[in-house]
Amino acid sequence: METLNFNDIEWEVLDTPIAKRYSKFLKDREDTKQFFYMGETKTQIKDEIEKIAYMKGAPSMDLNELHEYFADHEEDEDLQRLNHLIHYYELIDNNYPPRWGFEPTADYIGLLEEDFDQFTLTRQYGYLYIGYPHVGKHFAEIVFSNDVDIKEEQYHPQEICRTNFFCWLGKEISSPPVTFWNKAQKVHKQVKDRLNLPEMDDPALRMGYIPFAKLKTRINSNELVSHLLKVKQSSTNYTELFNG
Repeated sequence: METLNFNDIEWEVLDTPIAKRYSKFLKDREDTKQFFYMGETKTQIKDEIEKIAYMKGAPSMDLNELHEYFADHEEDEDLQRLNHLIHYYELIDNNYPPRWGFEPTADYIGLLEEDFDQFTLTRQYGYLYIGYPHVGKHFAEIVFSNDVDIKEEQYHPQEICRTNFFCWLGKEISSPPVTFWNKAQKVHKQVKDRLNLPEMDDPALRMGYIPFAKLKTRINSNELVSHLLKVKQSSTNYTELFNG
C-alpha cells in the first residue's frame, strides 16, 4: 500500500493508474509551496480583492472580468494573488468548506485519454484531488461562475497535471445537486459550438477533478482544519494572500 505524508498527516494512494503515476511524480518534487484558503472572513477577502484591483487599474470589479484580466497578465505577482483570492472568495460565497493544498511548479506529467474517466464532480472527505494547472477555466468552472461570455482562448480542458492539488475538507458530495446539472446543461447549450465542447456525457469534457489519495490518519474535519491552521502559522513555505 503506497502512502503520502504531508504536514504529519498520512494519505493512502488510490488504486488507479493516474493516482499511482501522479503520487510518484509528487514524491520527486516535495519542495513546493502550500496554500491555505482558511482563517479569513469573506469581508477581508473582498477588501483585498478590491485593493489589488484598484492598485492594478483593473477595468472592473466583476469577478469573472477580474479573472479574465489576470489571465491576460498572469506573470504579475499581485494578480496571481488576486486569482487566488477570487477562488477563495467564491468558495466562501458558495458555502464551500475551507481548502488546503499545494501550488503548481513548472514540472508536469501528461494526462492520457484513459484518465478522463477518473474526472468526477463527487467529493469525499479527506480525499486529495489533482488541481487544475492551466490559466483559464475548465467547463465545470465556467458553469460554477456562470461565465458564458468567456473568451474562446480562456477555455482550457485539463491536459496535464502539475504539483498543485487540494484536499476536500467538507462533507461527502455523492452527486452534484440537480440545480447544478440543470445549469450545466443550459450553459453547455449556450457555449458548445463556440468553444467546440464535447457532449455532456463524453468523458473528454473532463468535468470536475481527479482523486488520487484518501485520508489514512484518523482525524475529523474540524481537527484537520485546526491542524492545518497551526501549520500555516508556523510555516514560511506557503503563499501569503494578504499584504499588511
